[in-house]
Amino acid sequence: MSPAALRLDSFSLGAAGAGGLAPAAEREEAFQCGYEKGLAEGREASLDALTQALADLRCDMRIGQEKEVALRAELRKALAPVLHALVDVLGPRSQRERLRLALADEVARIVEHAPDRALVVRCPQDLQPDLADCLGRGQFPQVRIENLPPGREMVELVAGQGTILFDPAAACAELKAIIDDIKTGD
Repeated sequence: MSPAALRLDSFSLGAAGAGGLAPAAEREEAFQCGYEKGLAEGREASLDALTQALADLRCDMRIGQEKEVALRAELRKALAPVLHALVDVLGPRSQRERLRLALADEVARIVEHAPDRALVVRCPQDLQPDLADCLGRGQFPQVRIENLPPGREMVELVAGQGTILFDPAAACAELKAIIDDIKTGD
């Protein structure tokens, strides 16, 4: 077996009429046709790939959002008992001071708007010295302090027909209700 002979004349310029190179205009036209076809196919492939990548991204984002919602719900559920415990521990510790401040503010308003009113303050026995001090600083002329039944940690302020209740337990209960709303909410 002999190797195939290479025909050199097929690559020469003289053989153009016998199946050689096409004229320059035809070559340019063929190049442009091939270029445009390749460009269109490349764009189509790129758009298909981009469309698929966007669909994958959308799916990944949806899955991520679902995981985030589940994680938030789990965190709220786990955090609620801790927040309840904080309210239970810290609420009573600041209760007496908050009562004194709220009462002082309200007595100041009553002194400003109705200085001639008689004021009745009902509170537990152990709060009376604090409230007497607070009322003495408010310089309210007609004050009567009465006892509330034991176990009721609140203050009733009565001036004329109006009654104001200061109930720290209600404030703690409201905080817990807010925590429960957060726990169940989105």
